[in-house]
Amino acid sequence: MSEKQHILRKRILVVDDDEALNNLLCEFLSDKGFVTIKAFSLAQAMHILKIDDEIDLLLLDYQLTDGNGITLLQQLHMDRQLNEMPVIMISSNAAPDFLEDCFELGVTDYVVKPINLSSLVLKISALIKSVVMQQVIREQNSELARFKQEAEREESVAKFIYEYLLRQNSQHIEGVSIWLKSLSSFSGDIALAKISPRGDFYFLLADATGHGLSAAITVMPVVTIFNSMVAKGFHIKSIVAEINRKLIRDTPPDRFVAAILIQMQPSRKEIDVWNGGMPTAYWLNQGEIVKAFRSQHMALGILDEDMFDTNVVTCDFSEQGIIITYSDGLIEETNAEGNSFSLARVTELVKNESSNVQLVLINALKEFTGRDQYKDDVSICMLEPKKIYTNCAQQLHDRF
Repeated sequence: MSEKQHILRKRILVVDDDEALNNLLCEFLSDKGFVTIKAFSLAQAMHILKIDDEIDLLLLDYQLTDGNGITLLQQLHMDRQLNEMPVIMISSNAAPDFLEDCFELGVTDYVVKPINLSSLVLKISALIKSVVMQQVIREQNSELARFKQEAEREESVAKFIYEYLLRQNSQHIEGVSIWLKSLSSFSGDIALAKISPRGDFYFLLADATGHGLSAAITVMPVVTIFNSMVAKGFHIKSIVAEINRKLIRDTPPDRFVAAILIQMQPSRKEIDVWNGGMPTAYWLNQGEIVKAFRSQHMALGILDEDMFDTNVVTCDFSEQGIIITYSDGLIEETNAEGNSFSLARVTELVKNESSNVQLVLINALKEFTGRDQYKDDVSICMLEPKKIYTNCAQQLHDRF
């Protein structure tokens, strides 16, 4: 139905005790395509308005035999539903004070006698068009509210499942400090630490494309595979190969996951690190950078199996110092001037701090930006090999 057809179907209540004028107005408006209802008194108009809730516009003569239009306006003003109905007042009185009183009581427009019928039709059409638009807006707002409520309900369910999976796959380990600052309810960053049955320590920090629910969904297969393969004692080379295979097969081509995986093998005195697309991780000891684990691979979910590189960086295990890892949300966060936090700033901070590097980076980011809410998910994690080694040895002892 066109807008014009929709307007012309609107129903107008014409209230005038002059029967001839009432008939003339109704006949003229009917010829223009409007539906009209006649009322010849105040009482009759009130009765019609009580039983008919589909009146779209009121054409009201001020002076009636049983009262005046002000009385009806006051009644409309008390009724929330009727209060929104446009009213055109008809009167021979054009005094400013009178008109002001009418408008304060809800009159939408005014027609002075003698009535110019052409002008009247234009006023009615404009008012009804406004009513139609307001109805459309109300319907759209109602629909948007429904969609919002449904989206919030679905998000609540998804968030419960997401957090449940994280709880099921997380393990508190002394010497592992994880700080995640999510942009929204769902984080595209994920950090996990596990000790395998044979006493090896595994750590994963992953950063999925984008943020929010879509990023969280992308990272969930990473969590599941990491957890199950660590439980079976696989090496991180096998773990990253399987995660990459899963993401290539089951996620859209524009989705990928940058990740760093660390495996500490106290029994072999080795630490293996695989870094695919994550910022440089540092092994620090008393303010000196012992080892920088730079990204040497593509992120997970980009290269096919025959091109994917699982090679790791291996170094001797040491209980000294700490390992600091973080997502690119840290180095890419900007301040009010548009400057990024930058890898250079991270490097400078870690070199000048020998105690709690993680806390230093967290506070430095807040001071640099002047905010504690950021434009992307931000992760900063700190590993203390000495405490982790003790924890691994204790769990292995308890097992056997």
